[in-house]
Amino acid sequence: MNQLLPVFLKLENKKVLLIGGGSVALEKFMALLGTGCVLVLLSKEVLPEIRKLAVDNSKVTIIQKEVELSDLEDYDLIYSATNNKELNHLLTNYAHEKGIWVNCVDDPSLCDFYSAATLDRGPVRIAVSTQGEFAGLAGTIKSILEELLPKEHDSEMEELVELRKSVKQKLGDPEERKFALRTLLKDFKSKYLRHS
Repeated sequence: MNQLLPVFLKLENKKVLLIGGGSVALEKFMALLGTGCVLVLLSKEVLPEIRKLAVDNSKVTIIQKEVELSDLEDYDLIYSATNNKELNHLLTNYAHEKGIWVNCVDDPSLCDFYSAATLDRGPVRIAVSTQGEFAGLAGTIKSILEELLPKEHDSEMEELVELRKSVKQKLGDPEERKFALRTLLKDFKSKYLRHS
């Protein structure tokens, strides 16, 4: 039974440590850039692509050195993208002692949380996760959803959000509001299913 609670984290101005500077770290780095977090990347070696993305970003710091346990202090989240299992265990244990959540890339047993394959459509964000077991499967399901929900529907979804705000302002009775919103969504669903 899946006992995970799917949530979306507001990371704006939260301190996030990313350990590693290779291709896996690059993937995590790109995902974290859009969150507004204060991102520190720590690695002895760093890909040029990561450096290029970090240029002119005041919320990103790259520290080029070997990681030490003392480097893990005062972070809200830690991503460990190293390929050193022994180091990952050591880092995770230390972070847990400090009450910091950790994601160890490629080792679900050490993760407190998992990253998901995400799809954005207008105001809607859909996340697909396999609990860290098979990222390729999550990516494939995401690509299926991309075909089912083409970007052309973004503006309609944004319109629905605005209509909801309008309905909430104009209709004081909760039952009338619920009926009006259900009608809007039913119409959207019917229209969408006709076009797909």
